Amino acid sequence: MAQKKWTTSLIVLLVLFLYVFFHFITVTKQLEKTVAKLQHGQKAVSHLPHIILISQEFDNPYWRKIEQGAKEAGKKNNVNIEYIGPLRTSIDEQVKLLEKAIASRVDGIIVQNLKDEAFTPLIDKAISRNIPVITIDADAPKSRRIAYVGTNNFEAGQLLGKAVVSRVEGERAIGVIIGTDTSENQRLRLQGFLSVIAEQPRLQVVSITSSNISRIQASIQAEQMLRKHPNISVMVGTSALDAIGIRMAVKNLHRENIQIFGFDDVEETMEAIKEGDIVATVVQKPYDMGYSAVKLMVEHLSGKQIDKEHFTAIEVIDRQNVQQERNK
Repeated sequence: MAQKKWTTSLIVLLVLFLYVFFHFITVTKQLEKTVAKLQHGQKAVSHLPHIILISQEFDNPYWRKIEQGAKEAGKKNNVNIEYIGPLRTSIDEQVKLLEKAIASRVDGIIVQNLKDEAFTPLIDKAISRNIPVITIDADAPKSRRIAYVGTNNFEAGQLLGKAVVSRVEGERAIGVIIGTDTSENQRLRLQGFLSVIAEQPRLQVVSITSSNISRIQASIQAEQMLRKHPNISVMVGTSALDAIGIRMAVKNLHRENIQIFGFDDVEETMEAIKEGDIVATVVQKPYDMGYSAVKLMVEHLSGKQIDKEHFTAIEVIDRQNVQQERNK
């Protein structure tokens, strides 16, 4: 009897052992399949080219449009686009972000040049480490960058000058607010603008100052300029927030006789054109810039030869076509 109980117990233990053993094998195989899937997914992600787009200001509407174009091109070309930038315009912060991008050995960098002395050496450093760099919006022509994508800024300045010439009558004194005097794109816009105005004896630029890419500073500088030069009746801004800042100054001083011309198509500028407070603005195509920059970077990474300069379109928007532009 005891022998029979022992045998039965042994059989039960054997059955339990076999059950646990086979269950262990089944679970192990499932885990191996899961790990394999995860490894495959990680491998796929890691094989996507990693391109960093460094903006001038993270939440700036203009740069958000560049981001949209870049990420759309990223989806279509199967590359990972990382969009970064300082919370407020800061050359030092942009430089730090560029240094980090180089240190992380990304597959490509798209960056704006705001100051040759700061950015050119870093762009060259990236190239020396086999990290291709495309400049966007503001070029670094003395660097080893593989291409520039953006506006032909001298021509954009000329177009702004022509907009003033065709919409301003009689002899006028002009005040100019530029984004920054250290940026290549701003200098070129100013040069283009002045080249057109110089051909018009009835028009005279009496003052030029910088807003440091700030709406508040544009307003402060414009107000000071208008107080110092009360004969100014035309104000021109060459960066996205300048015209809005000038408008604030004009309203503060109750100078309704000032004709304002701006740059870019931020929401407030377009609304001000509709209301008649701003005469016209030169509009760039930031979405196209972002899209084209990524497309060219992908072509370069695949071994294709790309042009050194890729200029995107510009046009003048005034009260006649502002609604058409906003409906696009």
